[in-house]
Amino acid sequence: MGAFHKNAYNMEVTLKKAIILSSALAMSMIFSSVASAATYDQYTASDSDTLWTISTKYGVSLSNLMAVNPKIDPNNVYKGLTLNLPNEHKQNWEIKADAIIAKGITQLGVPYVFGGDQPYKAFDCSGFIQYIFNQNGFNLPHSSSMQSDLGTFVPANQLRKGDLIFLSGTYQAGVSHVALYLGNNKILQAGTMGTREVKISDLFGVPYYEAHYWGAKRIINN
Repeated sequence: MGAFHKNAYNMEVTLKKAIILSSALAMSMIFSSVASAATYDQYTASDSDTLWTISTKYGVSLSNLMAVNPKIDPNNVYKGLTLNLPNEHKQNWEIKADAIIAKGITQLGVPYVFGGDQPYKAFDCSGFIQYIFNQNGFNLPHSSSMQSDLGTFVPANQLRKGDLIFLSGTYQAGVSHVALYLGNNKILQAGTMGTREVKISDLFGVPYYEAHYWGAKRIINN
């Protein structure tokens, strides 16, 4: 391998690890607690490991992996590091929701473009939701209004990760925006308020979102 190609390869590997690490940090900001357990299985990290690759390998949520390793720096997972593995018994809906969230996190920072539905290039709100759900076995249309016709209504005090959050009257009458609920009052969305990109935002407590809140629907039932 020539010097140029070797340097390009090393840069690509570095960028991929940076994306994984930034995703891990984003997820750590979303979730903050997990039920304690008396004992944990343990894992010794290899040189190529990150918290994200370990969570994927063992089928545990990134939030719980970080919660049972509170002293470990997500940016410094090195060869020989010993980590605790959480004991998880997730329901089927939660496994689906985590997979959808994980897919969405990979698109953080992708620009918002009206009508966009291209991963790593451009999304609008419903194109983003369509992509992350359809990549996980669903068949959602590219329309926030049509997506709001799916599933069952969920009261605001019963929201759980994976639910769809809808706003109305943002740029036209009726349902006009959709986001994914992450838990802990956080949503993942391709939004236009502030930065125009795929991002994580607070929901309740933000005047704009509260003023336009239409409701929530649940399509991940089992």
